[in-house]
Amino acid sequence: MRRDKHIYVGIDLHKFQHTAVILDCWFEKLGEVTFENKPSAFPSLLEYVNRFLTESITPVFGLEDVGGYGRDLALYLKEKGHIVKFVNSSLSNAERNSYAMTQKHDSWDAQCVANVLIRQFPYLPDVIYL
Repeated sequence: MRRDKHIYVGIDLHKFQHTAVILDCWFEKLGEVTFENKPSAFPSLLEYVNRFLTESITPVFGLEDVGGYGRDLALYLKEKGHIVKFVNSSLSNAERNSYAMTQKHDSWDAQCVANVLIRQFPYLPDVIYL
């Protein structure tokens, strides 16, 4: 897999809203968006992500929770044909704690998920729903 063929969308999931941070393969932040955790709001995420796509770039998504607050979003993204990876929360927590100045807010959490997604992409499990 060529890392430069994707943008990486890390998503911090919550009961009422989600925050997504988009990074390129060099860990540069391209954008950030917060959207409601309801299926009618999910298309707005893809509309936002599409701003950063070119003919040769596709998005990949990383979610920490694909069974609880993130289940509906993961299903939606899979139905739209996107690659969705499960990022174990212990990995994103280790990423967050690896910095001298630790932060704890939705944007930073989403960025840490995206960082793990870039570094560990081949080893992260795909989200698969039957």
